[in-house]
Amino acid sequence: MKKEINSQINWIDLVNPTDEDLNHLKQKYDLHEILISELKEPSTRTKIEIYDRLMFIVYYLPNYNEEEQNPKAIEIDFLLTKDSIITVRYQNYIMIDQIFDSLKNDLSNYYLNQTPAHLLYYILEEGLTFSLRQLVHIHDKIQKIEDELFEKENHKELIKKIAIIKRDVLNQRLIARPQHPILESLKQKGVQFFGKDLEIYFNDLLGDYEKVWINLDNLKETIESLENTNNTFFESKTNEIVKILTIITFIMFPFSVIPNMFGMNIDFIPFSTSLYGFWYVIALITFITLIFLTIIKIKKWF
Repeated sequence: MKKEINSQINWIDLVNPTDEDLNHLKQKYDLHEILISELKEPSTRTKIEIYDRLMFIVYYLPNYNEEEQNPKAIEIDFLLTKDSIITVRYQNYIMIDQIFDSLKNDLSNYYLNQTPAHLLYYILEEGLTFSLRQLVHIHDKIQKIEDELFEKENHKELIKKIAIIKRDVLNQRLIARPQHPILESLKQKGVQFFGKDLEIYFNDLLGDYEKVWINLDNLKETIESLENTNNTFFESKTNEIVKILTIITFIMFPFSVIPNMFGMNIDFIPFSTSLYGFWYVIALITFITLIFLTIIKIKKWF
């Protein structure tokens, strides 16, 4: 699918580009065959390269999947010339669609009437802002976990919920981490390609990236602290259960040992010939059990 905006800057947006689309770009912008081959399918890493007349950037942004409860990396390839910007992506991404539709309805937009570097800044800035908004759902889930942690007793169920949030944070960090070297490189190469006046824009992108990373660090530390707290509660509850079972075993000890003693195959067994021998044994077991309960009471084991 191909969309295009024609203003002072031309923006061509390609989703799952066809060979026809790429051949058109090759002829219009005199692109090298190697670059065309890179645009045919997703790349395996982020990068930024400058050719004679254009800049090529491979960049990733997170897109949260509600069904899988997990973010996925969306690749966006940028081709920038002195008067055009081409975005190539391999799946739909609502953030780019929203920016494109907004600019198409407002051709007087400041960023659309400067340089491709200004428009690149605007797209990346909106992408970082979009990333921050996507982190809100993690914050909300963490807040909910915190409430449940101190209000409910089912700490075993919380283990799974915490694991899902930790995976979410981890994947967000894996997507965000490669953005930093690209933005650092853009600050240097962008100034060389577009001029010193653009340096302030690239510095601003780095500042916004730091906000995203700081938020991710805070979320990571918070969910790990909640995980440790939940594990403490869970272990405490487990230890309490083990303690109860141990006490029950301790109390039942006379009921298993004493009858076995009276069942030994020896010549003389106390009470074996007595009419009330059975009740004597029961009384002995009860007496020893009461002694054990008294010891437990005094020691405050339960």
